[in-house]
Amino acid sequence: MRRAIIAVLLSTLVFPGLGQLYNQDRRKGIFLVLAANALLGLLLLVTLMLLSREYTAVYYPRPLTLEIFQSLLLDTVASPLFWLPFGLLLALWGYAAVDAGRRANSVQKEES
Repeated sequence: MRRAIIAVLLSTLVFPGLGQLYNQDRRKGIFLVLAANALLGLLLLVTLMLLSREYTAVYYPRPLTLEIFQSLLLDTVASPLFWLPFGLLLALWGYAAVDAGRRANSVQKEES
């Protein structure tokens, strides 16, 4: 049971795929770490693109202030283009946590 808790915590609180690596499932763990990194990079790229596009279209001659940045951030989060990689990242993170716990339990049962 302790092994499953550690695996779930690694995949939930630290980074997806670390629980699989803790369970000695290297191939799946490396794939999940790389997929999560790719989704994080895509999310960052999409966010920066949406922020710069909105700033250029609406606020360009004015300097970037905290109020303008807050407005830009709200517009960015409201965009469906932002939610696609964010939702995929959350789904991957959840899958990694559940899979790590199930795999740790099955390994413990085999050892008993």
